[in-house]
Amino acid sequence: MNKLKLKIATQEYVIYLYFPEGEGNAGEIRMNIGEDEAVVVSRADEDNSIGRYAFNAAKAVKECVARKNFPLEFTQAWH
Repeated sequence: MNKLKLKIATQEYVIYLYFPEGEGNAGEIRMNIGEDEAVVVSRADEDNSIGRYAFNAAKAVKECVARKNFPLEFTQAWH
C-alpha cells in the first residue's frame, strides 16, 4: 500500500511523493506530460530492495496523467 501526495503539477510535468505503507520518508515520482513513462526520482527509505513501492507508485502516477486527473492525495493498494 502506498499513500501518494501531489507535490506539484504544471503543464509540463507532475511530481508525486509516495509513502510506503502510508508513513515514513517519502520517495518521489516525476512524469513529464506527453511521455510514456514515470521516473523514480528518489526511493523512499522504507522501499524494499527491488523498489516494489516505487514501481507501483510510478504506475499510479502514469494512470493519473493518462486520465488528466491529479488528486491532491490518494491511497493505492495492490495484492
